[in-house]
Amino acid sequence: MAEPVTAAKALTPVEYLAEISPEASEAFQSLRKAVMDAGPLDHNVCELITLGAFATTGNEASLKTHARRLVKEGADVSALRQAVLVTFAATATFSQIIAGLRWIDDIVEKP
Repeated sequence: MAEPVTAAKALTPVEYLAEISPEASEAFQSLRKAVMDAGPLDHNVCELITLGAFATTGNEASLKTHARRLVKEGADVSALRQAVLVTFAATATFSQIIAGLRWIDDIVEKP
């Protein structure tokens, strides 16, 4: 029988993956870095694009994780909101946009 993972709920998704499979976690992090460094966009722009993608896929936990990180790094909350709004009428539905905007409000109210 496999051993339980240490306090899985307290770990970030990447930390959880690292406990299950350090190799997979390392590969994921390397891929993410390669993608973020693959062109002229700066880190914040890449993260804002990622927020929009999380909003359109309904990935609340990941959106909040990345939004908190951006706010800690000094990003303006209005930029986070715009990143979600830009997806409106392109790939996202009205309800996806409203949910994404509310998730940003959640992290502003309870960082």
